Amino acid sequence: MWFYSSQLNLKNIDQLISKYQEVGFKDIWFASAFKGASGVDQRVTPLGHHLNNHLSWIKVINSMSNYPSISFRGIILTGWQRYEHFTVLCELLPVGIPSLAVCLKTLQHGEFSEKAQMEIQHLLGCSIKIEKGICEGSGAFSGSDVYNMILQIDQDLQKQTDELMKHYHVRGSFSYYHRKYNFANPRNLRFFTEKLQKLLANWESFLENLRRQMETIFFPDAIEEWMEQNVNQHMDGLRKMAHDANRIEKLKGRPKSP
Repeated sequence: MWFYSSQLNLKNIDQLISKYQEVGFKDIWFASAFKGASGVDQRVTPLGHHLNNHLSWIKVINSMSNYPSISFRGIILTGWQRYEHFTVLCELLPVGIPSLAVCLKTLQHGEFSEKAQMEIQHLLGCSIKIEKGICEGSGAFSGSDVYNMILQIDQDLQKQTDELMKHYHVRGSFSYYHRKYNFANPRNLRFFTEKLQKLLANWESFLENLRRQMETIFFPDAIEEWMEQNVNQHMDGLRKMAHDANRIEKLKGRPKSP
């Protein structure tokens, strides 16, 4: 029996187990999820969602004495990589490791106690922040570098790109119209091009390092797919923007037909 939501419908599960018992099943297995199952294109595993899923399963496990003719055999912790074969990648395995530790220790202790949390943090080398849904700190687990770098992408890449696009002179002097017709005041371009170049250079260096880290774990096609899905849409926009700004600035305000 499998359910992956953060809050299980215990009444429905009770009815299902009762039916299994009535028709003669002697054993039952459950299945939870420590990653995936919270969003088809989820990038960072939300700790609270998966913790609550396992806390709900613990309630079910503790109720198994109500079904004397059927035995609980175990629970399988699944970790989705896709919702189905033709959907995008959801969280990569290194991103799900903190959640896996939280879920396993919660099952072991029967609750997410202070002792369980301390053991998890000792194993992972980072601080569990359920309310934020993340593990804070450098981390000492395999793949922790990838975890932290993907967390930074999730928190900063789109945010910083959007902030640049809201710049007064980008909105007013470097619109789609300006770029299409190769026309802009070079003075106005200089108000944001230094920031643009710095942002682009920082992310290019960061992503080169991320790719090196990912190459120790994943096949090349998985890396390319993840980059296309999560990074390139933002980086390609920044690269094109930098290219257009440099090209148009050289025209010195004289429009050139497209």
